[in-house]
Amino acid sequence: MSKKLTLTATDMNAVMLCDSNYINNKGAKLYKSETYDQSLEYFRLAAAMGNIHAVSTLGYCYLYGRSIKPNLSLALAYFRIAAMKRDVDAAYKLGDIFGSDKWGVKDAEMSVYYYRMAASFVLDEPWETPNVIAWNEDLERYPSLCYALGRELSPGGAMYTDLDSAYQFLKKAEIGYKRELANGSEMYRESYNSVLRHLAGPQFDDVRKKYDPLFDSDADDEETIDE
Repeated sequence: MSKKLTLTATDMNAVMLCDSNYINNKGAKLYKSETYDQSLEYFRLAAAMGNIHAVSTLGYCYLYGRSIKPNLSLALAYFRIAAMKRDVDAAYKLGDIFGSDKWGVKDAEMSVYYYRMAASFVLDEPWETPNVIAWNEDLERYPSLCYALGRELSPGGAMYTDLDSAYQFLKKAEIGYKRELANGSEMYRESYNSVLRHLAGPQFDDVRKKYDPLFDSDADDEETIDE
């Protein structure tokens, strides 16, 4: 049986002061500890206060059934609301959902649409501009998005092949995943190794030397691929 949630005096103060970030962060902390029933209520409250990150997280709660029955329709609705407000995670997750067979709504064109949208939120300018990808450090906070774009821009992907952009996105994914692994997030190990395999592919032989100087290439920091 779930424990009844009673807002603390500080919670009520945050509500009165319209501090939705405090409420959302408290929900995130509970979510991380897998106290999903209480975290859900904090996310709902933060969302009602206008916190777009909370709206996006409600999408995850409904998608994966965190203390509630999974509901794909509601998950998509929450993600779309957050994406309209320029939430990167929500736009990326929509790309992920439509790009997978898992949810029964696979649509490659829609998937690419949302991946592009998510990238545009980070870059805040057309990412087709030469070198704009390599110089944008914010992309490194979204390694899975960068991996998806690198993959789809490569030969055989769902987007028009652009080896220059694909390689840069994959390098950003490499940096981002390496950082997550250094922080103990082993859940990213398989994705990181997949990125390394993509980067080593012969399709990038002509562009590798062009962009490697723009990235940190310290060989001592390189991870090996776990077969």
